[in-house]
Amino acid sequence: MTLEDRLRNPLTEVLGQRRYSQAALYRAAIRDTRFSSGFGMYPPHVVKPRRWRPAAWLVFKFGFVGGLGLFLNVYIMYVLTQITALTGLLAGFLGGSSYLVYAIMSSQAAVLVNFLMNDALVFRGRVRATGLIRRFTFFNSIASADLLLRLPILWGFTTFLSITPLLSNFDSILVTFAGRFLISTKKIWPKQHS
Repeated sequence: MTLEDRLRNPLTEVLGQRRYSQAALYRAAIRDTRFSSGFGMYPPHVVKPRRWRPAAWLVFKFGFVGGLGLFLNVYIMYVLTQITALTGLLAGFLGGSSYLVYAIMSSQAAVLVNFLMNDALVFRGRVRATGLIRRFTFFNSIASADLLLRLPILWGFTTFLSITPLLSNFDSILVTFAGRFLISTKKIWPKQHS
């Protein structure tokens, strides 16, 4: 690749045309590695974002993926509570606290989906210092530690505040969001300093 090819900006070529489609702009942005990491693309005529905006955008993307994981977590827990044979089996061992087992099962399914989406979309542009399995193991250990905090919150909301287990599960996930975000950005997908 020549120096001229490296300096050529595919977005400028598309924007230089009198008529262009949004799809052509996206295709050009994907070809340019400066703009193809994750959701955001900044054409050259847009003012460079302020210092806090990239961090806010990262929080938004992490929250978006987390929101999808949250929906998946609550949905799987709902489906599990509708399986009467499983609930009857667990009620024999745990009494009325079978929702805690459902919270663990739904959390592990959501963790897998969240990791894959965070790795592919949110932190796509970051250089990975470790392998996929090692990052997933660390991500899952953080999620499991988070689960150790969430289960007492879930139990407390359900037992003392009489909130339904599904809503308590939702609330406990929201309560621990900030900690998961900080650990993800600092330890799992850290920025590479140049």
